[in-house]
Amino acid sequence: MDIKKYREIEKWATELDGVFTLADLKVVLNETADPTLYRAIARLVSSGELLKVKRGIYATTGASLATISNRIDPNAYISTGTVLARHAVIGSIPAHKLQAIKVGRPRLYSCAIGKIEHLSISPHLYFGFSDVAGIRIASPEKAFLDVCYFTYRGHRFSFDPDTDINLEALDFDRIERDLDAYDPRFVSFFNSHWKRP
Repeated sequence: MDIKKYREIEKWATELDGVFTLADLKVVLNETADPTLYRAIARLVSSGELLKVKRGIYATTGASLATISNRIDPNAYISTGTVLARHAVIGSIPAHKLQAIKVGRPRLYSCAIGKIEHLSISPHLYFGFSDVAGIRIASPEKAFLDVCYFTYRGHRFSFDPDTDINLEALDFDRIERDLDAYDPRFVSFFNSHWKRP
């Protein structure tokens, strides 16, 4: 292991929340030639100082899945069980999995830290989130609607949307307002499965 390069990674990991793009590493490692840069990165990955998430995205072992997701696609907002568990609307979910929603093709990313699943949604349903420390995070109500919507579309979750969600912890006035954006067939499905507590 090159101690100098390792120290540079450590120094910048705090600044970049442990997630590096190829461009970041070019600056951090002070490598201008691509072949030299790729060899340096390969050594850091081989020694375990960096983990390859996907082409062009690398992370330290201490990086959070939320930060990695944000660096992969800053427009993806964290949602579904990840948000519901944070707000104690459901019990725990697998610790090493994060789901986010975006417009565009769905993707699944796996690395040693865990799995990040980017689910795809129509542009008119891309709402209901706020920016928290630079990361888009759904409200609990939108996360619940996302779970219901993806259940309607045949997606399965690690929890049962019919029985494991504490509906009393949610603002149903907000949910009913948000339902106006959805297709009437989904609204009918929603009303047949989930009732205002």
